[in-house]
Amino acid sequence: MIGTSPRRKEDLRLLTGAGRFLDDLGRPRMVHLGVVRSVHAHARIARVDTAAARALPGVLAAWSAADLAEVARPLAEGGAASGRPWAMPVIARDVARYVGEPVAVIVAESAARVADALEAVAVEYEPLPSLADVETARGAATRLHAGWPDNAALGVDGAVGDAERALAGAPVVVEARLRHPRLAAVPIEPRGALAYRDEASGELLVWSSQQNPYRVREALAAVLGLPAETVRVRIPDVGGAFGPKGSVYPEEILVAAAALRLGRPVKWVETRREDFAALGHDREQAHSARIGFARDGAILALDDTFLADVGAYPAEGAGLTQNTVNHLPGPYRVPAYRCAGTSVVTTKTVNAAYRGAGRPEAVFAMERLMDLGARRLGLDPAELRRRNLVRPDEMPYRPGLVYKDGVPIAYDPGDFPAA
Repeated sequence: MIGTSPRRKEDLRLLTGAGRFLDDLGRPRMVHLGVVRSVHAHARIARVDTAAARALPGVLAAWSAADLAEVARPLAEGGAASGRPWAMPVIARDVARYVGEPVAVIVAESAARVADALEAVAVEYEPLPSLADVETARGAATRLHAGWPDNAALGVDGAVGDAERALAGAPVVVEARLRHPRLAAVPIEPRGALAYRDEASGELLVWSSQQNPYRVREALAAVLGLPAETVRVRIPDVGGAFGPKGSVYPEEILVAAAALRLGRPVKWVETRREDFAALGHDREQAHSARIGFARDGAILALDDTFLADVGAYPAEGAGLTQNTVNHLPGPYRVPAYRCAGTSVVTTKTVNAAYRGAGRPEAVFAMERLMDLGARRLGLDPAELRRRNLVRPDEMPYRPGLVYKDGVPIAYDPGDFPAA
């Protein structure tokens, strides 16, 4: 492969309309699944009444969390060591923590029957205060997860030298409050899953419009209590992903659980409205930053404190926040650096790792500071950057930070000025 230009194998098939996406798949005796979702950002679930839905023609099942003991294990959990335990349910039982969180499931003979039955499910909510942004959540009396002292899920720090002292001695200091907005990807093909037990092998076979089949297999085995070797996840053609299709979602577990319970293939295909609400979001951060320059434009110090909105459950762990901390200096020489990032839970859809996964937010913050610095110094923005770029003769360059895998970061090789 090295030194060659291999030809892509899939182009002709896709360009001639012969692709096979999730909704192109079917099985004999296949039935369809739909999800009743919370219409509140934060609410107690007082009652879920599925009786009217069950009575409709063609409806095979209408389940709430109380009916689905097989998915009682959490989809993801953590925080116990830090005294901030959390557990992300497959289907909300007592509390809904974001708009779009599953609260009930319908299985019917057709997608049209499912749509009718979804409207027949009656859910009684007791609304609770919402936490609409990280600043509100940070100081709110409302706790999204019981037992937490506040709504901060975790913190990540990075430091090189004495940034405070260097800033105190810097001739020019620029301060800025910066906000990176929340992103919601819109893949052409929404998510979907098809599950059934393979008659020949006895395996649970799950097709999913996914980027990460092994992560899905691990979650299916863990939640459903199955040996991993008896679960197989396959990926058809995928019509766009952008990163969020690399996360595991409740619907993949629900489809599999329904297929096992009913003994029939079960398919779920997300609507665009569901996609907007339930596909993982990313990128929302609020920064308070300072950067110090010498008179000639050389960076002397950089200090940043930021809050990262991770949604209702910190399912991606520290990775995205740590990426921002480690990548904020970018391609520049920063002799003194301090950064503290805090992941904060809010009443929003759970975060997913979008393309770049925490790095674009770092680039945004740093490049905005460089533009503001150039204005203060009276320099061309490109010239200020050129003066601070790590030079080829400085490679391998070690900024003094440690990557999330525990290995010290090193830049090598590279020619940033030429690039």
